[in-house]
Amino acid sequence: MQKLFDFLERRLLPPLNKVANTKVIRGIMNAGLTAVPFTIVASIFLIINNLPQIFPFAADFFQRTILRFSGFYMVASMMALGSIAIYYALAVGYYYVEEYRRSGEEQLNSFTGAILALLAFLMTIPSVAFVKGTATTKTTPITAGSGTVAGVTFSGGWLSRFGGVGIFIAIITGILAVQIYRWCINHHVTIKMPAGVPDGVSRSFASLIPSILIAIVMIVINLLLGLAGTDLHQLLSAPFAFVKNLTGSWLGMVVILLLIHLLWIVGVHGTAIVKNSFVNPILLVALTENIKGGHNIFAGDFINMWVFIGGAGGTLGLVLLMNFAAKSQQLRVLGRTALLPGIFNINEPVIFGAPIVYNPYLILPFIINPIVTASLAYFAIRIGLVAQVSSSIAWILPVGFGAWLGTSGNFPAAILALVNLAVSIVIYYPFFKLYDQKLAAAEQPVSPEVV
Repeated sequence: MQKLFDFLERRLLPPLNKVANTKVIRGIMNAGLTAVPFTIVASIFLIINNLPQIFPFAADFFQRTILRFSGFYMVASMMALGSIAIYYALAVGYYYVEEYRRSGEEQLNSFTGAILALLAFLMTIPSVAFVKGTATTKTTPITAGSGTVAGVTFSGGWLSRFGGVGIFIAIITGILAVQIYRWCINHHVTIKMPAGVPDGVSRSFASLIPSILIAIVMIVINLLLGLAGTDLHQLLSAPFAFVKNLTGSWLGMVVILLLIHLLWIVGVHGTAIVKNSFVNPILLVALTENIKGGHNIFAGDFINMWVFIGGAGGTLGLVLLMNFAAKSQQLRVLGRTALLPGIFNINEPVIFGAPIVYNPYLILPFIINPIVTASLAYFAIRIGLVAQVSSSIAWILPVGFGAWLGTSGNFPAAILALVNLAVSIVIYYPFFKLYDQKLAAAEQPVSPEVV
């Protein structure tokens, strides 16, 4: 077991930690967290629109009442989730600049970084091609809420490239825009206003030359791709689809979960490093595709619904064992302390209090349990026993309730979450029993030696 710990600390942790602590990854991670409220807002109204499916016995009532206003409230869903790439572009620009400001480049302005990133992203939206040697944008009238403008599909009256499919383009162009902005500021390629000019005016002129350079760079990129008969979105669609399919496979999901939990057992926040930094944007794209009729199993809050029951490692089952089966005082007290946070999927008290970190008794179930429960959920969805993820949820929702909401009211999804909780109890039990006996024995008072 010590060899495993040594391997993780020397071989796996340093490169992952180094990548996760780069400015660009921290900026992307913070941008992803910024986008979470918008996905939840969109999902709230999607759930309202699905009330007839959630409560079929009251379908006629919903059709006569609240669904009559669907055209109004679904605008919130369309603009929150359908514009998610715009929010990503702004957030990446803002937080990426913030990382540089923290490292000493205080002359940069985070808001300027945000709007420059948005400019770069927006310049990728139209599709321009050469027709008979002339740059041409194809435009057709919008009818019945759909159509094509400049080669870009409109769905429900809104640009598809502003939605989930544009997230990775927003990240790439945001990084590019910030680097151009940094270069201009650090090399004094900017317009400086005299002292006494209001800050707002100074910032406006300071961003003028970076804006021009970003526009020129994006024009050149679009021109080169246009000569090749494509654009940035089309060019990256194939490799991104490959990555999404790879991570969305059963094996890809298992590898992701394995990395997350291997980091946790050496005391590193594996969820933040692997899931929040690298995987969440892919899961969000898969979720937006599901909402539009796609069929991605590993999407949205899949992990929170069926795997992280009580937090990483699915430790709510372990907490319940501590409360109802522990003989050692240490685990009984910890179980009572950790129960309420565990119900809401917060498990740092268990990970560091049991502890699970560096604990040879508990690391095996901590790694095995998520893989087993994720596999059960994956194949249950694949064979049609459980509905796929179709709504975003808050990760703190208790077991079953989050799965029910995240699948727009699918009761088998809630039952599966409860089944996974029971499975986690079974997996943790033999390891918990050994650890509990060890602690209970250590707590016994030592009898005085009889002379």
